[in-house]
Amino acid sequence: MAYAAHASEHSLTIDELVTCELTVQALWCFSRQIQTLVEDGQDPSTPDDFGWRFLRAGYSRLTTARAQETAQHCLMREAIMKTSGLAERLRAAQDALRDSVG
Repeated sequence: MAYAAHASEHSLTIDELVTCELTVQALWCFSRQIQTLVEDGQDPSTPDDFGWRFLRAGYSRLTTARAQETAQHCLMREAIMKTSGLAERLRAAQDALRDSVG
């Protein structure tokens, strides 16, 4: 997904676009890996730094507007989360990792 307004003063910077895209792709792949393990009947495990709290932080980063965030950035995040289904994947991966710990 990409978002760039016609007027440059209203568009996101390349760095903002790339950061958002890489974050979404990384979290999508990570949550997919956890889902695959669960579906294969395995208990997912991750290094301590990348457990359910890491996914909770990623979820917050992608769903919560920042004080200095532009409307364009907010709309892009919302569109990505809505069309990708990533929010549900992140929640399911968090639950799976929490369950495997306790």
